[in-house]
Amino acid sequence: MNSLIRKIFKTFFSIAITFFLFLIIVSISLYVYIGKGLEFEINKSNSAVASLSKQYNIDFDPSSTINLVADTDRVDVYLLLKNVTINKSNESFLKANNASLRTSLSYTNIMLLGSNLFSTEKILYSLIDSINIHLNEPVLNIKHLNSLNSTNSSKGSQFFPLSIKADNGILFDGDLEIGQFSMEVDLNQFENESDIQSYSIHLESHKDFPADYIGQFFEAVALLQGENETVYFDINIKDKEVTTPENTQILNGILRVRDTKMDLERFPVELKPEPIRNLNLDLNIIDNIGQINFLGSVTNPKVKLKLQKNPNLQITGSINFQEILEPYLDLTVNGTGIYFAKLENNNLNGITDLRVSISGKNVLDLAGELNIKKSNGFLVPLTNSTFETQHTIKKENDE
Repeated sequence: MNSLIRKIFKTFFSIAITFFLFLIIVSISLYVYIGKGLEFEINKSNSAVASLSKQYNIDFDPSSTINLVADTDRVDVYLLLKNVTINKSNESFLKANNASLRTSLSYTNIMLLGSNLFSTEKILYSLIDSINIHLNEPVLNIKHLNSLNSTNSSKGSQFFPLSIKADNGILFDGDLEIGQFSMEVDLNQFENESDIQSYSIHLESHKDFPADYIGQFFEAVALLQGENETVYFDINIKDKEVTTPENTQILNGILRVRDTKMDLERFPVELKPEPIRNLNLDLNIIDNIGQINFLGSVTNPKVKLKLQKNPNLQITGSINFQEILEPYLDLTVNGTGIYFAKLENNNLNGITDLRVSISGKNVLDLAGELNIKKSNGFLVPLTNSTFETQHTIKKENDE
C-alpha cells in the first residue's frame, strides 16, 4: 500500500511541475498586456504554446483560458485547462475534465522570473507565492511510475508552497482499474525535490478489483486468486505533520475478501505449502489499529476437494499500523485437521490440530502447540509437542 501511495505522490509532483512551468512562461509572455483584468483563450496554434505543449507532453481543449487580474502591486493568475491530457512513455497517464491553477505574482517578481528564466533557463523558486492546483475527475495511470528512488542532488534552499487537490478521480495501474480516489497534499517544492508537509488520500476499490494485486506485495504468496472471488476496500490515510520526527500518520479503513484461493511460495518451516481455499478475510482499521479475522481451508491432497468445504484454519488478532511499513502483529492461529508434509519428502506427512501465537514486526516470535492426529512414514511416530521459535520477515537494514 505504501508503494502505491508513493507512486501517486510522484505522479502529482510531475503534474504540478508541468502545470507550473506552463503557467510561468505564459504569464510572463502576457505581462505587458495586463490591465485591470484580462482573459485569454490559450491558442494552441501559437508557436510558443505549441512548443510548450510538445515539450511537456500536455494537450487540452482550445477553449482553455488564462485569467490575469491586476492589483496595485501584484497579479492574480488563474489557469483553466479543459479536457487536459498529460502523456508519459507515449501513453496517457493523466486525464482530467478540468485542471485549474491559482497563484499570485508581484510585478517585480514577474520581471525577475522572466529575466532569470530567459537568461539561465532556471526558475527562482523563492520568488513564487503559493500555488494551488485542483483536478476535477482525473483519470490517473501509475503504470510507468516505477522508479521511486530519490535524487542524490541537493534540494537547495529555494522553494515555494504547493497545494494539490484531486476530486472524484479514477486510479489505474496499466489496464487494471484500482478504484476511485480523492487526494489533498501540501508540500514545499524545491527544484529537484518535494518536501511533503501534509496529505490525505481516500481510495475505494473497483468492483472487479483482483485479490492478486494485493498478493503481489507479499513475498510468501505465489498466487491469490479465485474464480468467484470478491474484493472490497475503502481506506483513508492522512498525516497532518509529515515533517515531525514522530509517527503522525493515521490509517482508517476496511478490507474484505471473499471466496478466493491462496497458493504459498513457502512456509516458515520446512513443510510443503498447501493451497488455502475458500479464503475469507475481514480487516477493520480504526486509527491505525486493525482487527483481523481470516478463515480458510488448508487443502488435504489425499481427500477430494468437494469434501473439503468447511474452514479448518482461522487467524484472529490485531495489527498495529502506527509504522505502516513495519506493522506490529499480535495474532492467534487455530487449525483443526491440518494436513502437513515434509518439503523434501512428501511421504512423511500427517494430520494435526494446532494453536500458534504470533507477535512482533521485523522478527516474529512464534509459540504454539501441536496435537498430532496422524503421522505417516516417520520411523518414530510423531507425538504432541510445544514449540517456540522466531521467523525473520524483514532484516533491520532492509529498505
